Amino acid sequence: MLPLKRLRYAMARPPEQLGSIRLTRQLGLGRRCQIWEGIEAGGAKRVAVKVATPEAAGNAELKRLLKHELAVAQSLDHPAIIKIDRYSTAGGLPHLVMELFRHPNLKQRLTGGPGPLAEQAQKIAVGVADAVTHLHERGWVHRDLKPENILLDDSGTIRLIDLALAVHPVGLLGRLLPRRAKAQGSISYMPPEQIRGGAVDQRADVYAFGCLLHELLTGRPPFTASTQQELLSKQLHASVPAAAATNEAVSGQVDGLLRQLLAKKPADRPDSMKELASTLRQIPFFKPGSQPAVAPNAD
Repeated sequence: MLPLKRLRYAMARPPEQLGSIRLTRQLGLGRRCQIWEGIEAGGAKRVAVKVATPEAAGNAELKRLLKHELAVAQSLDHPAIIKIDRYSTAGGLPHLVMELFRHPNLKQRLTGGPGPLAEQAQKIAVGVADAVTHLHERGWVHRDLKPENILLDDSGTIRLIDLALAVHPVGLLGRLLPRRAKAQGSISYMPPEQIRGGAVDQRADVYAFGCLLHELLTGRPPFTASTQQELLSKQLHASVPAAAATNEAVSGQVDGLLRQLLAKKPADRPDSMKELASTLRQIPFFKPGSQPAVAPNAD
């Protein structure tokens, strides 16, 4: 059974008609927002709508984040990054209208283990790296790169979503953010400097990508724990686990790359996501003749 708070959000439904859009099917549910498929007036266009739950509709911070997500998205132009058309309010509910990409996220795809995605793993990883490269070239740091924020179709084509926490470093040539930056994001994919609430740059996304790549290949992120405090400690101090220890098919080249991506110090990680994408295209992901599959959530 869902916890009470979660159940309340699940039961709260926006009106069927949201401005010019008729909502037809719920695609996702978060703590403060729901994702719906909708049809624009006239029925000519299907869209996705990210709408505040009724409980969160008056939250000023949420409105700011939605408007910020729109501003980030409209500064980008890449086929692997979700497109957002507009921010609007209808029936007292702030929402974003965006491109419809009706497919599960990578976390959902991995519930059956990494085996079913093995043949597409390289394409998926390169697709994510290319999308983040574009984000970086436009001066943004995503700060919440994780499997839940990668939509994935059956062919291995991806869409990078959820740009609400993206930040723009001061100055086009600046690498550092103000020290007052909050420690926002998802702990399982968060680099040490972000956990500490310190300055971050594009190398924070490199670390998060390393966590995502490890999960793509093994079915789980590199660091897991039974408590949040233990997980924080592992992100800050634990040695990088070998992906091949969970999935013996993973190549030595990939394990070596993961050690670089997950370095505790930003200076020890690759500087450029673009160079990383090039590397991902060239190295073998799995050992020759191996069967790249492990049991779901193997320990």
